[in-house]
Amino acid sequence: MKVSYRPSPASLDYHREVKANYRLFGMIIFVLTGCGAILYVFSSAMGESGLERIDVWRAGLIVLVGFCQWMIGRSNLTEKWKPHVMSSVFLLIPFINHPFLDSGAQTVWAASLLFLLTSLVVISRTMLLYVAGISIVSLVYVWFESPAGVAVYNASDHIARIGLVLIATLISLLIHNQYVTRLERNIDYLSRLKEQAFIDPITELANRSFFVIETEKQATTGDIICLIDLDDFKTINDAFGYQTGDRALHIIGKRLMTRFSDCLVAKASGSAFLLHARPNQPVQVLCDAILSSIAERVQIDFKQINMTASIGVAFVNGASIDHVINDAEIALFTAKSNRKNTFAITDQATQNERKRALQLTRDLYDADLDRDFFILFQPQVDASSHRITGAEALVRWNHPTYGLISPLEFIPLAERTRFIETLGGWVMRKACLQGKMWLEQGRTPITIAVNVSPWQLRQPDFTKNVLDMLNVTGFPPYLLEIEMTEHIFVEGTAQIIDTLNELHLHGIRIALDDFGTGFSSMQTLVELPFDQLKIPKEIVEAAIDSEEKRAIVEMIIQLGKRLDMSIVAEGIEVTEEAELLKRLGCHTLQGYLFHKPLEAIYVESFLDQEAQ
Repeated sequence: MKVSYRPSPASLDYHREVKANYRLFGMIIFVLTGCGAILYVFSSAMGESGLERIDVWRAGLIVLVGFCQWMIGRSNLTEKWKPHVMSSVFLLIPFINHPFLDSGAQTVWAASLLFLLTSLVVISRTMLLYVAGISIVSLVYVWFESPAGVAVYNASDHIARIGLVLIATLISLLIHNQYVTRLERNIDYLSRLKEQAFIDPITELANRSFFVIETEKQATTGDIICLIDLDDFKTINDAFGYQTGDRALHIIGKRLMTRFSDCLVAKASGSAFLLHARPNQPVQVLCDAILSSIAERVQIDFKQINMTASIGVAFVNGASIDHVINDAEIALFTAKSNRKNTFAITDQATQNERKRALQLTRDLYDADLDRDFFILFQPQVDASSHRITGAEALVRWNHPTYGLISPLEFIPLAERTRFIETLGGWVMRKACLQGKMWLEQGRTPITIAVNVSPWQLRQPDFTKNVLDMLNVTGFPPYLLEIEMTEHIFVEGTAQIIDTLNELHLHGIRIALDDFGTGFSSMQTLVELPFDQLKIPKEIVEAAIDSEEKRAIVEMIIQLGKRLDMSIVAEGIEVTEEAELLKRLGCHTLQGYLFHKPLEAIYVESFLDQEAQ
């Protein structure tokens, strides 16, 4: 697969423009000759002698020549011969003028100027010179051959008209020269823009954008896409300088282009290259050849530089090339995680997962919240009495094709697309409406916990939206608990602190979920107005068999108490966990041991039982 790594040069753009002009010229000539033939037949028919057979043949020949010009303009005849062949149409000028010699009509003059103007369409001096020369010859012929006493021209008229044709020719040549110069300048400018858009300046290879465009055009299912990244290239830049590093990249790029001339090679970014190959050989053979090529020593200014690379391999599978490259990036990460100087292949399972993720992402945009999503409530119970004190609102997606989708799968997709802002607001409104309904039905007030994402907390009007929602639903602020994970500590803490403090001032409870598994620090924990810490399931499970993990759980509980926070332990599935947490002083428990996530109607039955 021999593919040029550069966009078309400027000369190709110029010849493309010339070819288009020849097609236009042929069409104009066809129109002019057709109209001229019709006018000729009409004028002959209105003349004293009437329409004769020779007139019809003459008109037909004119149309035929025009049609031939149109076909020649559309043909692939080389530019060396095309202007000479197409200039043959100008030989019609004397042929057209001859019938009007007796009457001395202005047709001679009009036809000459008309063809002269038409020839300006083409970027060719040859055609201008043809039409000028034949027009002058035709006018001289009219001057000397028109019958005496019939022509309305005198000598000064003939000289003036020949002179005007010469002046028009000079003007046409100047216009032609200016047009060609400007066209070449514009094409050169566009060519430089293309190079800036598609060419990497360091390696002079095509960049990723050009690679994607060309590969989309030519790739077929099963083709190989290799993402090649030089290992520890930063060390070379630090040791020898960026100029030497750039020269090394240039050498490696040229080497890949030379060794794999049947492949499309491009510069991706940083120290990474892209290669598109047909599946003509096993992937291992191709990757070994690439690694061997890069491993050859590079010599720059008497410096011997050794380099290795890691390769991520993916296969074209019907998805866009950008997504295939993303698959290769996943494989590249695997190769670098293993031992570097090797390659890894994105398997079919990974590609299927990505296809499913893409489909789910598209479906999120088309989903109807009230139709496709629903809320479950997982009760939280007092550690001593096991009575329900609160419930966490959990969103579920009933996909029309795939059925129930796990939140572990669709929540990250919603966060990446910022659909989480819409979905999170819908969940909070539904939870508040349900909590208000329970209060109106006379049930014991319980706290409703709703998870929010950093995207929601960064909204400048988040506090206002929450307060408006509470006003509309009538749900008390002190029964609403907003939960967030420790990811908020890396998502713009300063702004989030202000938002949480403002919410807390209005009586809304704040809870930190999955405490101890992420990015929290003691300083930030003190600064933020948390009312509750939630111990994740992983730490709770490990505390049963590990003294160290048990110490961590005890430390979290004591820390929460010292900071006047309540403690909730999640994921409780066995009695031993519940007893241990109760013994360590945990306030609230949540897990399948007590209640699974339930529909609101089933939570109501438990609340009613406890009220009896």
